[in-house]
Amino acid sequence: MILFSQDEIARFCAQVKDNPALLDGLRKGCEQVLRYGVKIPKTALATWGHYFVCPADSTSLTYDYTSDHDFRCPQCGRVYNGEPFLGGWWRGTNGVSCSTAYQSALLWTLAGEEKYRALCESILSGFADNYPNYEEHGDIPYNKPGRMNSQALCEAGCLAPLAMAYDMIKDTLAPEERRRVEENLFVPGAELLMKNRTNQLHNHEVHVNAGVGIIGMAIGREDFIDFARNSKYGLRYQLENGLMNDGLWFEATFHYHLYAFLGFMSYEKMAFGTPYSLIDMPQYRRMLGMLIKTLQPDLSVAHLGDGGHGHVFRQLAGYLEFPYRVYRDPLLAGLLNRIYAEYPREGLEPLLFGAETIEPAELPPLEDYHNDGGSGLTIMRGSDRRQYLLFRHGRYGGEHDHYDKLGLHFMLDGNEVMPDLGTVLYGAPQHYGYYKNTFTHNTVCINAQNQPPCNGRAVRFERKDGETLVEGHADWRGAPPELNSFIIRQWDEASYAGVRMERTVVHRDEYFLEAFRVRGAAGRQVDWIIHPVGACVEPPDEKRVVSLGDTAPVRFMKNARGFETRGLVASAWQGPAGRFSVWSACSQPSLAVYAEGPANPPTSDLTYFIRRMSPANDDVVFVALFHLDRDGRTVERPEIEIDGGRVTMRFLFDGQPREHTFTVGEETPPQN
Repeated sequence: MILFSQDEIARFCAQVKDNPALLDGLRKGCEQVLRYGVKIPKTALATWGHYFVCPADSTSLTYDYTSDHDFRCPQCGRVYNGEPFLGGWWRGTNGVSCSTAYQSALLWTLAGEEKYRALCESILSGFADNYPNYEEHGDIPYNKPGRMNSQALCEAGCLAPLAMAYDMIKDTLAPEERRRVEENLFVPGAELLMKNRTNQLHNHEVHVNAGVGIIGMAIGREDFIDFARNSKYGLRYQLENGLMNDGLWFEATFHYHLYAFLGFMSYEKMAFGTPYSLIDMPQYRRMLGMLIKTLQPDLSVAHLGDGGHGHVFRQLAGYLEFPYRVYRDPLLAGLLNRIYAEYPREGLEPLLFGAETIEPAELPPLEDYHNDGGSGLTIMRGSDRRQYLLFRHGRYGGEHDHYDKLGLHFMLDGNEVMPDLGTVLYGAPQHYGYYKNTFTHNTVCINAQNQPPCNGRAVRFERKDGETLVEGHADWRGAPPELNSFIIRQWDEASYAGVRMERTVVHRDEYFLEAFRVRGAAGRQVDWIIHPVGACVEPPDEKRVVSLGDTAPVRFMKNARGFETRGLVASAWQGPAGRFSVWSACSQPSLAVYAEGPANPPTSDLTYFIRRMSPANDDVVFVALFHLDRDGRTVERPEIEIDGGRVTMRFLFDGQPREHTFTVGEETPPQN
């Protein structure tokens, strides 16, 4: 056995003997397959889990292992049958079978219960019987095909736990059965993964490599291990080339930073203590450090790009237990201790892959963060560390990034105030049609079309007198960025040709201000967009019905109304964090628009505020003052002056005069 040593197994068994409840979760995980039988398709029926979603509201359908029909949406109650839902159900069922094989092998290893060993063998045997019959199939965006499932990523995700299960029980199998399982399932499975690994940097390739390497270790194939570990675009290559200069995974979202890390660690858990491990490579610790530095006040991760709503800090323990065992980093210990102060340290991850004890370290207060040239993230937290104003001015990250250069995301404690919406399951129409688009982010959008890929830059970062100022630039006048990763074109180059944008954000504990300058867009439709959380309090101006156009994201929006204005527009949103007030102005006449669009999850709406205009010349500036009322202190009588790239704001705060003057687009960008 490669996965665990005999000493480790003896220690696990002793702990289980003292605390039999440790195995309750494993038994529960195997229960439905034991009760209703192993379900392995005879032909390639499984497709993509992202198809198992309600098209009406993007909610995941209710999965029932016992039923391959009448798939119900828990939100709206609609019932679906046939494809693509059935293929998504089979993908989920394959996942259940593979995880059950792993869990039942663990039960055999830890408790010696024959029925679980037999269950594991029956699953392995069933896939060995049928895998040769599975034809390659796929046609999933950004994905190479699979056989058991319709993408290579899912193939790796199923074959890896099967291989670990096999590693645990193979010594109990007859030689002929071992040969059959290896030759019918694992060898062709690994060969498929090697053939369909794309030559690119990508989280998929991390997981594909991990799957090949785990199979190689389980069946003793050095050529598979070498391919996974050492070939170009293998694990070592991904580590050495896939991180930006501050340690963020190049795909520029925290969720895919974690997902790539999960793939690396799945390989390392099997390889740990063998010559095949890469655990001493410094990139792993850089990835962990970057994760912790950018956590939100509630210790969750911001759902940027293709990030879903999840990864609350309790879930982070599953990512940190094994690295802490290896590195004994006090920073990891501090975060784990914060988690386990609220939730029990239980389950298999601490038992099998964690340290026996965690040192009594504390997580230090999270600080402001600024980077340029890599992730291009600035995070402003305020002196009490309760705020989280994130400004995106960095590099384009490829498939899972969104077209939202110079976007903002703001929250207080655990409450979103003006969020990045992330996305939903990729098979839902709202993913590509709505959430992934420039128009649904807190930034500027031209012609309601998506920004082309662009590497942004920060040109100023200053801190003094209780203020943080950061200025970011995005420029579409030059060549697009090169990326060693496949990208599907989902943007409009003509709308942004010759355009450059600059955004300056000034943050204080009490409020923040911004100026957003757009040049080179004369005659085009320019929209400054925000979508705070909560019930919107609109100004009393008489409004007319407004058409937002017919591009994909606006088709999901409704009730657009607005009025022409040359002056300051005051709006407010009453949400869980308090009353969030916004005063906005524009250097040219504009249309102030309010409209409802899906929140995330899309079962409720947000009220967008848009300042829309078609600039008569090549230089327009949007200015805004944002204030979240937390303590009764108010902003009154705001005035805004715009003189080219120079902006002055005057107002009363808590009855006292305040004045801020700053510039936007007057700084020369640094040379690469």
